[in-house]
Amino acid sequence: MPAPNQKLDFWKGLSFKARVMLSLGIGCTFATIGIFQDFWAPGAPPWYFVALHCIVAGSISLSWAYTFMWSKKFITMIVVTTLTSVVLGTWTSFRFPDSSVAGTEAWQTRAAVEAFACMVLIALGYIFFVRFIDTEGTEQLRLRTEVNLAREIHEVLVPPVHAIHGRLEIFGRSIASSEVGGDLLDVFEGEHGVVVTVADVSGHGVAAGTMMAMMKSAARVKLMDGAKLDTLVRDLNRVMFQLKGDGMFATISALRFHRDGSVEIAVAGHLPLLRVRGAGGEVDVLPNEHVPLGILEDASFWSREIRGEPDDLFVLITDGLTEVENAKGEELGWERIRDIAASVHTRPLPEIHAAVMDAVNAHGPQADDQTLVLVRVR
Repeated sequence: MPAPNQKLDFWKGLSFKARVMLSLGIGCTFATIGIFQDFWAPGAPPWYFVALHCIVAGSISLSWAYTFMWSKKFITMIVVTTLTSVVLGTWTSFRFPDSSVAGTEAWQTRAAVEAFACMVLIALGYIFFVRFIDTEGTEQLRLRTEVNLAREIHEVLVPPVHAIHGRLEIFGRSIASSEVGGDLLDVFEGEHGVVVTVADVSGHGVAAGTMMAMMKSAARVKLMDGAKLDTLVRDLNRVMFQLKGDGMFATISALRFHRDGSVEIAVAGHLPLLRVRGAGGEVDVLPNEHVPLGILEDASFWSREIRGEPDDLFVLITDGLTEVENAKGEELGWERIRDIAASVHTRPLPEIHAAVMDAVNAHGPQADDQTLVLVRVR
């Protein structure tokens, strides 16, 4: 998924009061430049000209701040305010070329007034900055508390897995790219076998994590009723379509291991499932055959069955692994994970997991939620 616009997110995340406090703090602090301009100018224009210079100087500082914090469209404001400052300064020098203040005492009085005005503006800027920090500090503390709670809920919903279920050994981890992730890792054992599910909700963060939690709840309800995987995916698609936000979708891979050795497979919009055969290490690619969930409300989905043999290794991943980029912008790709899994498929599952994750981490930094699940038929 594309990276969010962090500058816009910062500005949008501020309350109206915080925006006003920050703008006033910046404007007042840099308005003192207008007074310094009077120190440098040869003449002594009326006070309203000095005040006008202060307003223009504060506007220039705000235009730069808005450009970097909000949007590049404020570059026009930078140009306009800078030209205004040049024109106003030039016109003031021609209009008041000579000092209208006579005597040393009068100059000292004017300097004292301007120094006092500088102190007032700096003090006001400091006060507004402190108010901004106080306002945002309280808000950030509240948000941090809520995010910590969400992270704890996420850890309960998507815990690490290393379990034995009859003839199956399962090892999996889901690593969120922020406090809350949108990847789902679930293992459910019921009367009709063991179901291993990996899903990836578009994006990451609280919104994706919330949708992931709803998907897990809906999936568990269907699995408790013994639904086939095609029915499960179809109903999850309808739930996703009705509840998702704009532009949100999800991909899913699911395996049901029956006690007779058959394996039911359903993949919708997701990366291919991989099966490394225990006998010779050959890799079967079990590809995606459906659109992602949440795109078409009445989309059709189906599942298929294969035979699971002893020592077969099934690999389920999300694109947070394959889309990791190196310094050249090259993605790792699922083929690299396929080759690693095949080369070490006889090792214990934690070692296979570590080998894959070491390759991922060595290739580049994490930018999205990363989930890797390994299932071995014993």
